[in-house]
Amino acid sequence: MKPFLLIILLALSATTYSQEQSLLSFDLITGVVDTLEMPDFDSTILNERTNFNMGKLNSDWCVLESTPPTGNIYPNSSFTKKRQASKDYDLNSFPVRTSVKLFEWANDSIDDLCSGIMISRKHVLTAAHCVADINTNILRNDSIFVCPVFDNGTQNPDFECSWVRKVFYFENWNMSQTDFAVLELETPIGEKTGWVSIGFNAVDSSLLDGIFYRFSYPAITIPFIDPNIYNGDTLYYNYGVADLANEHFLGISNTSGLPGESGSSLVKVVNNDFYTSYGVSSFSSNLLHSRFTNWKYFAFKSIIINDIGLGITENGKENITTVFPNPTSGYLTVVCQDNKIIKRIDIFDVNGRKVLEKLFSSNQINIDLSGLPKGLYLLIAHIGNHKIVKKIIKTDVTQ
Repeated sequence: MKPFLLIILLALSATTYSQEQSLLSFDLITGVVDTLEMPDFDSTILNERTNFNMGKLNSDWCVLESTPPTGNIYPNSSFTKKRQASKDYDLNSFPVRTSVKLFEWANDSIDDLCSGIMISRKHVLTAAHCVADINTNILRNDSIFVCPVFDNGTQNPDFECSWVRKVFYFENWNMSQTDFAVLELETPIGEKTGWVSIGFNAVDSSLLDGIFYRFSYPAITIPFIDPNIYNGDTLYYNYGVADLANEHFLGISNTSGLPGESGSSLVKVVNNDFYTSYGVSSFSSNLLHSRFTNWKYFAFKSIIINDIGLGITENGKENITTVFPNPTSGYLTVVCQDNKIIKRIDIFDVNGRKVLEKLFSSNQINIDLSGLPKGLYLLIAHIGNHKIVKKIIKTDVTQ
């Protein structure tokens, strides 16, 4: 058992934020608190997301609804009320299995805390107010426990749970602007569960165009909001169309959340291709989720960049593609064996920034890389339900 500690930063200053706002890092093993500088980023980028990974448990994809719901919806909305996830989905399928329940150890007992979701092999995205005192730099405790797809009061036998090793959130965070936290786990449980991506999109109409899912652990019954009985030990979901967007929040009109759902993600879904969290649950009214904007996204991307699987080949399928010439000074050819179809090619630089994305529908494609600086790149080929990763060396154009 881990002792309960209250870690307090002595230097508390303004409660507003700026784009130069720092990240705080709390090491729950050593008790060390660090201040991390914000990474540089290109402010002209209007949207970006990290990559998702389906993990090593199996290759079972969960087919989620891709059209607006018509039943079991909140009045005057296109978003469903909560429903027990296991009634409709295999909890061990992706992306359902990326959902996690957070517990806290305090006063010699383990208590319900919040909801979260895996965003790398060892990182969980949740809300800052789940782990810190409201609008302060005070971390409430140093003993947080995370379990993937905990359900019906029981740990899933196919996955390990893990203690949290580090906690990251913005210095002088507040509920109205920066209610985000990332938890670094002692055990990389995401290697097996997989993880969703995180992303931002500055164009509201583009961002809201699609279907969003929420997986969460409602913990308290409030009859005038929802008469169903909730106790925090079971995974629920709801989905539909999000219709509210402003600088700091995304939400759904005429809806309400419950305690325990805080920290759950608003995940935009395109089956087999797109599973991206654009925000975390902060307020129950209108299911308001704190929204990733560019600087918030790049701050947390810098924390998880080494653990988001750019070097992992999913499902052991790397032998079905051939890439040549490599090194290359210009054109690169990608050939997929057995007539499998290449749907998309993404290329990332060594800092994890996507520098090229092209759509295809062929088993052999050519890509012009002559415009890229020389260096090492990672190519991700989207082939059916799989993603293949190859290292590419770009050389100077031959004179």
